[in-house]
Amino acid sequence: MSRESSPTDDRVAVPSRGEAECWLALRFPEAWFESRCPDAERADAPPAVLTGKRSAVAAVNVAAARLGVRPGQTRLAAQSHFHDAASPGMPSLRFLEPDARAVAGWLEQLGEKALQYTSRVCLPPAEAAPGLLLEVGHSAAVFGGLDRLLGELLPAFRQQAHCVDSALAPHPRVAWALARMPAGEASAARPDRVVLERSRQVGAVCRLPLSVLDWPADQVARFEEMGVSTLGQLRRLPRDGVAMRTASSLLDDLDRLFAERDWSLPTFTPPARFEREVDLWDPATGVERLLLLSRGLLVALANFLQRRQRVLAAFEVTLVHESVQPTELVVRTAELGRDERVWMEQLRLSLQARELPPVHRIRVRADRFTRPSAGQRALFAGVEERENDERRLWHRLQARLGETAVSRLARAPAIEPPRQSRSVGLDGRPGEVATSLFRPGRPFWWLEAPVSRPAEVRRWGEVERIRTGWWAPEAETADYRPAALADGRAVWLRREAQASAESAPWEVIGLGG
Repeated sequence: MSRESSPTDDRVAVPSRGEAECWLALRFPEAWFESRCPDAERADAPPAVLTGKRSAVAAVNVAAARLGVRPGQTRLAAQSHFHDAASPGMPSLRFLEPDARAVAGWLEQLGEKALQYTSRVCLPPAEAAPGLLLEVGHSAAVFGGLDRLLGELLPAFRQQAHCVDSALAPHPRVAWALARMPAGEASAARPDRVVLERSRQVGAVCRLPLSVLDWPADQVARFEEMGVSTLGQLRRLPRDGVAMRTASSLLDDLDRLFAERDWSLPTFTPPARFEREVDLWDPATGVERLLLLSRGLLVALANFLQRRQRVLAAFEVTLVHESVQPTELVVRTAELGRDERVWMEQLRLSLQARELPPVHRIRVRADRFTRPSAGQRALFAGVEERENDERRLWHRLQARLGETAVSRLARAPAIEPPRQSRSVGLDGRPGEVATSLFRPGRPFWWLEAPVSRPAEVRRWGEVERIRTGWWAPEAETADYRPAALADGRAVWLRREAQASAESAPWEVIGLGG
């Protein structure tokens, strides 16, 4: 039986047809504040205001509203109300500038969370308040019904965003408008306003006041001067007369509110790379405080990888300071994974090894992912597990001592044994100079006697000078180097090391490896 929910009803009536569209609107009126509040400080959020034109207060959060701060006040008036009502030990009043990028990044994170419950997530128009629109009618059966779906979805969002306005309706524009209605005493696991049957939708829309719409304030005031305060009263006016007094876009929106016109909405697309940042209320320098403020970003990265079934071995952490260049850190792990506890330990070692100026912003970026392997661990430690243990040690040393302070030995093609190894990075790559030289293997065939070069050299290798020891009966000094000829053959060359060695000719003594 169709019905509209009452404030005391904790259940939501499931539509009679399981395939019927049902839109859940989620509005975040304090997104300007919550998108910039570190996760570690959400439980005790400080009072904050959003400043608009001419430094006037454009919006306030719940903590500031309790102290008498209201939109429209000047900055000085807001400070005065705060000081009059604030109790000793209360955090200071925060004045925040608009930051569309922070809000967009925060909505991306919420949009990805919404994709766990439905495959259809849309964004409202840019001029509307921040929020999401979720089509939950088609995915309700997967969760065992609409009640169970909402019982999982809404608490998850209300845990991450303290201020959420929600509504449920068959048409997305109707749900979006209903979400602005004042909420009664509702359960945490159900929307604030619910209209499921299309036959009840028109009646609910007619009772909506014009003040809850995302329409220009001057246009709403003009209608109210005419004695029109609800959508039902506006609907009863002659359409031609209304068209003469308002823009055509408002008439189109009026048709959407009565479900007579489709609402074209951009579909949310998950980002291909991870990039999140958080502004710190107070500059931080201590390692433990930086780790506490970074944990929310690392948990978000782990969830990002979990949803995509991906793992990674390294990501970037940027610490932004006020007057000096940002500190760039690379957090590496010995194994591919998505465990934020391992990342926290590596980040701790990197922070403890540095003297950092005050940090004002923390940013985490990652864009290189891979699929996890489907292998099984052996009962006893094998070669691969021992190598992983070695890599863990190397990366811990790198985090503590620096990227370039830790290296390992690798084989190098050379004739003299002491030069058959060289220091390379942990990734096995030599420096830029070494990679630009021709480096074949050791000679596999020595010629009985040196011969002159038969062709032009296309690539030269590194010169190696060899001297006989003091015990040799005859002293000899010569230069050796590998080379690639123009015809593609790899050879080893030799020349006598004389006073004018640069002019001495190179002769072929062996074929390359």
